[in-house]
Amino acid sequence: MLRVNGIQIDPESGAVVRHGEPVRLTHKERLLMRELAANAGRPVTSDAMLTNVWGTQYRRELQYLRVWVSRLRSKVEADPASPSLIKTVQGIGYLLDASADLGAASG
Repeated sequence: MLRVNGIQIDPESGAVVRHGEPVRLTHKERLLMRELAANAGRPVTSDAMLTNVWGTQYRRELQYLRVWVSRLRSKVEADPASPSLIKTVQGIGYLLDASADLGAASG
């Protein structure tokens, strides 16, 4: 499990618990979170996220990805307008912030 600022993320399933309460994510949101969590602290390219979650035919659909990341942020971020967990890396993609608060925990 990854833990950051009251949020627990299962990198294998993409499941999220926020302040002790499970966050209801759609299947695609869980896949996105799993992709980010598996690469915590490293940027994931937009192409890779689109390909791994939706398939190669979607790898250039950047607006599509932006909408889904926005939906995911609205469910997991304390302030989705100023994200601290899922950050945009201009010209590359997205990053699950692996700041000093993010740590591995058994569970």
